[in-house]
Amino acid sequence: MGLINWIFDIYQHSKIEDAHREAALARKEIAEVRNRSGGVESERLVQALGELALATKTLQRMLIEKGVCTHAELDARLRQIDHEDGVTDGRAPI
Repeated sequence: MGLINWIFDIYQHSKIEDAHREAALARKEIAEVRNRSGGVESERLVQALGELALATKTLQRMLIEKGVCTHAELDARLRQIDHEDGVTDGRAPI
């Protein structure tokens, strides 16, 4: 195996490890939304939705401000992705 392949292999393994850590964190966060009886902890759910809304708005603004896309392009892609599940309802299936 050449040096380039070896470096690329190390890089891929680090990305896989990052993905594993992110998945574990996501599982932990999902568990925190549930209460002891298995129901949804509404206060934590509202907090998680607020965090998600903030992250989404931040990414949208950065994409537009950096010229990656226009607001119209972002909106068109959002509608396209919204319709992928066959229902245009402003939501994505969970």
